[in-house]
Amino acid sequence: MAAVLRKEGHTVAIFDRCAWQAKANNDTDQVNQAMLRQIETFQPDLIGLNTVSPLIYDTVECVDLIRRSYRGLLIAGGHHATALPELTLQKIPGLNGAVAGEGEHVIARLAKGNDPVTIPGLWWRKNGGIVCGPPPEQIKDLDRLPLPALDLLDMSFYTRPGLRGVRGYYLSTGSMLASRGCVRKCEFCTESLTYGRGVRYHSPEYVAEWAGKMIADYGVEGIYFHDNNFLLDRDWVERVCAEFLKKGINKKVKWSIQARADCIEEDLLKTLQRAGCVQVEIGVESSFQQHLDSVDKRTTVEMNEQALALCRKVGLNVHVYMIIAFEDEGLRDLEQKLNWLKKNRPATFDWSVLGIYPGTALYLKKGNDFFARQEWTEARILPYYQQGLSGVMDWEERRQWLRRHFFPYQKWQHRRHVLRVNGIDKIIRLLWTKAKRELKRPVL
Repeated sequence: MAAVLRKEGHTVAIFDRCAWQAKANNDTDQVNQAMLRQIETFQPDLIGLNTVSPLIYDTVECVDLIRRSYRGLLIAGGHHATALPELTLQKIPGLNGAVAGEGEHVIARLAKGNDPVTIPGLWWRKNGGIVCGPPPEQIKDLDRLPLPALDLLDMSFYTRPGLRGVRGYYLSTGSMLASRGCVRKCEFCTESLTYGRGVRYHSPEYVAEWAGKMIADYGVEGIYFHDNNFLLDRDWVERVCAEFLKKGINKKVKWSIQARADCIEEDLLKTLQRAGCVQVEIGVESSFQQHLDSVDKRTTVEMNEQALALCRKVGLNVHVYMIIAFEDEGLRDLEQKLNWLKKNRPATFDWSVLGIYPGTALYLKKGNDFFARQEWTEARILPYYQQGLSGVMDWEERRQWLRRHFFPYQKWQHRRHVLRVNGIDKIIRLLWTKAKRELKRPVL
């Protein structure tokens, strides 16, 4: 959005709360003061806030703080505002508007001075009420968007060497999104909420240009693609890989993708590998077929196992996402999931609680209109996203089991992977960086 606004001639700044929280050791007061100082210095005419449901309480607090001294336009976008635009304006009275859907053209038209009630996808306060504009519009040709304005972020923070980008590889890593949307209908997923139905792609030439710019400008050694399912369109994947080979990107970076198990094919994996891809991330979600069926995943346990085996055969590492807190999930179910991971041996893996996000089919079935009924405070929101659907185990019981059984195996497996894929020079750099960080810790 910042790049689109700059292209239209506007002066733009970004305050990155996530980066600030990390750099300030989660000192929210320090982050808030920095945010208010930047607003005071920059004097914007328009402020946009990104919203995500598990952190919506932070948006509420930000708006309250900003409105103490700021009288300009204040709007919210993102997944939460898209799912609940009218409710977002009702619950956060300091907002002027809420954006449903993709925000680039909405915020550009608003900054240009267009009448808010005529802008597709914008909900707006007017005459004491809330007015809904025309339906959101998809951006049909993603290549018409300028490359992201990465210079407005602290890229030294985002590209600092670490193990989280291309998981396990100690690299300076950048992130990209080469497509938008998904054709699947997993009941827990918000991917199609903001982007709409279907999938749209940047051209292979655009993707290669973006990757090349990150390499040239920021010296990245790895690229992580956030695309929901990078392998959906086989022809597009092959053309992207061909472009990477043509531009020599395969010799400059290691890269990682996300993909569904039902799109994993051996020859396509080999094409990815030749183009520099070293890792595939797969949303396995569960080792129980009834769990997969309950969220309309449309994959099978056997399909997941075959996908992991194919990646290992080709020589690509696999990272697995596992979901816990399905309905009626108990201790034995968690133990079976851990045994499945040990049997199928992904290089790395992680878990998350089954989130019930507004705008999803799961929220309609199980959400009980939570966000309409509750105050948007940390005390209300956090427990909702910690518990998931499981009524058999409470959060504390599950946390204790994870601490005793899951995390020790995860840590051991992760360390094995790190030692296997990094050369001795990388290991020495990693250990030295950790040692310096420990020396900087305050002594109590």
